[in-house]
Amino acid sequence: MTHAEMSELYELYALGVLEPELAAEIERHLEEQCEFCWEHLSAAVAVTTALASVAEPEAAPARVRERVLAAVRPPRAARRWSFAVVALAAACLALVAFSVTSRVAMQRMQAQLAGLTQERNQLRSAVEILSRPETRTVEFGRTENVPHGRVLVNRTGGFVFVGSQLPPLGGDRTFELWLVPASGAAPTPAGLFRPDQSGNSVHVSSLAVDARTTTAVAVSVEPQQGSSAPTTKPFLIVPLA
Repeated sequence: MTHAEMSELYELYALGVLEPELAAEIERHLEEQCEFCWEHLSAAVAVTTALASVAEPEAAPARVRERVLAAVRPPRAARRWSFAVVALAAACLALVAFSVTSRVAMQRMQAQLAGLTQERNQLRSAVEILSRPETRTVEFGRTENVPHGRVLVNRTGGFVFVGSQLPPLGGDRTFELWLVPASGAAPTPAGLFRPDQSGNSVHVSSLAVDARTTTAVAVSVEPQQGSSAPTTKPFLIVPLA
């Protein structure tokens, strides 16, 4: 395409309404740094800019404004769906919160049930030991201001330790029971236990305790996992003789 054929196209190109094929031809000349095209395009831009400044501004009709707002405003159906989505999201959040709360409550109830089941089993074992004819009961403490309670022993199997006013424990410590043999040998571990917040505890063991060979039942403070031999001096020693 010659420059003579392109002379009437620069204004249309500047306005952005030139056909793509003709616009591509002008752009090819511009890419080749054609001085004629650059000069005529600059003049066309100046003319179109001047024409735009001559026109008086006019307010858009109300119907145009409504059409523009309608184009960007979601329809009523869409708004209804938006409300429904928000409501559904809120319901889902509430359901998740309820589920978490219920799970925590269920875990707490399960822990309480497990504790009650353990206490029931201990009481049953204690009653069974008490019902045996050879069971002996030895009391200790006998006052309210010191650890006190009783030990029930049976030489054919089973003993029960019932304690009150036991000292508080750290989170990484536990009480350990020991059977002190009459022969002077090392004490034998007889079970771990932790008292409740009031310092009360009931521990039931299936170990046989014969007062002829076992002189005492002792309690010491040990690491949480227990020890094979006392690591602290027993704070409670209950003689069985």
